[in-house]
Amino acid sequence: MRSTRRAALVVGMAAALVTAAASSGFASAPRATGPAPKATDIGVTATTIHIAIIADVNTPLAPGLFKGSEDAIEAYARYINAHGGLAGRKVAVDFYDSQLSADESRNALIQACAKDFATVGTTALFMNNVTDAINCKDINGKPTGLPDVPELTTEPVQQNSPVSFPILVPSQDFSDPSGHTFFQNSGEYYWFQKHVTKNLHGMFLIPADLPATINSTLPTIFAAQKLGVKVDHEFNVYGMGTQNDYLPITAAIKSANATYVRGGSNDVSMADMRLEAQQQGVTSVKIWDCSLSCYSQRFLQLAGPAANGTYIETSFVPLEEAKDSPPVAAYLKAVGKANADGFGQQAWTAALFFQDVVQKIVAADGVNGLTRANFLATAKTEHNFTAQGMIGPEDVGGHKQGPCFALLQVRNDKFVRVYPSKPATFDCNPKNIVEAHGTLPG
Repeated sequence: MRSTRRAALVVGMAAALVTAAASSGFASAPRATGPAPKATDIGVTATTIHIAIIADVNTPLAPGLFKGSEDAIEAYARYINAHGGLAGRKVAVDFYDSQLSADESRNALIQACAKDFATVGTTALFMNNVTDAINCKDINGKPTGLPDVPELTTEPVQQNSPVSFPILVPSQDFSDPSGHTFFQNSGEYYWFQKHVTKNLHGMFLIPADLPATINSTLPTIFAAQKLGVKVDHEFNVYGMGTQNDYLPITAAIKSANATYVRGGSNDVSMADMRLEAQQQGVTSVKIWDCSLSCYSQRFLQLAGPAANGTYIETSFVPLEEAKDSPPVAAYLKAVGKANADGFGQQAWTAALFFQDVVQKIVAADGVNGLTRANFLATAKTEHNFTAQGMIGPEDVGGHKQGPCFALLQVRNDKFVRVYPSKPATFDCNPKNIVEAHGTLPG
């Protein structure tokens, strides 16, 4: 999914940490001065800021799919309220389950427009109509728009929406009317070619569950080809597939003597791929590469020893390095280790982006400057967001994907940092952003 090269989670947060907050990774809410808080916009009362989290959770197709995102935003509200709240107010969360449905996704936006100040951490794959968010009226009846800080977007209409600020910044250059230009974070390929093999050729597994998931994956392939990776074959795979579906793919790997396999679907898909390849005795592959979806305990459990060797790129500090990253430690403490996952961590960075914008508004205009119009205007100025060091610098406000990444590998049934070697750091070489061109279906 288009997190694909998750330019990701990028939510930059400058934060002035006071002593008590430094150990938690949060900046304490500034003490309100001047006029007392009052109602300033829809979702903002004298005492409360209502935010919405829209996520695909309760669905028979993939039960609990993005429960981690919901958990993260709910936990964020509890955490920030325990540290003084925002803009002199408590944060309240309204959860809308989009249920992998375009209708439910749109209904959620309509409800949030009427009740909430903004949507934060949204993780809905069928967000293909955001007109209600763009035309959402503020407290004065003006169609200012509903601020949207999603963590994962797959639909171009949301990615290019004037009210949306995706934390996982899409790679498509929407200034190109042809839709054929992409600026893709592809730093891992430089590392693979330097440290593993220059002879990279093989299979790309494309998540074909939705047109949007196909389109969000293809820019990765365009950029890989630009850097010299040969595509032996592209295979459509599905999140609800079975291990038997990977038998023909395994045969193709063996036939081409492939050195590279990229899994772009979910963790179950890659687990099935690794298990089938192990069963069929595949030995030629030097790099098993997976999207961030494989950064899950479920992948380790399903694939077992077959998971070992799998590479995973990330744009955020891994959970295993919480002791080196106060904001990661704060997320783990707030949500609970058992409930933590990659999507939840990305949603947490979306919440930090929301926090950062609100605090800048308060610093400039006071606690009663909190309006949707001010939020949208201030969010556009966030060009160097780091989520308190949780991610590398990202131009979320400018909708430009950043060059930072870190590389993990499964070793001895655990996720281990491979590059850069120092914990809580990233490779942010500008050359990691590759300009590539290609045509998306439809």
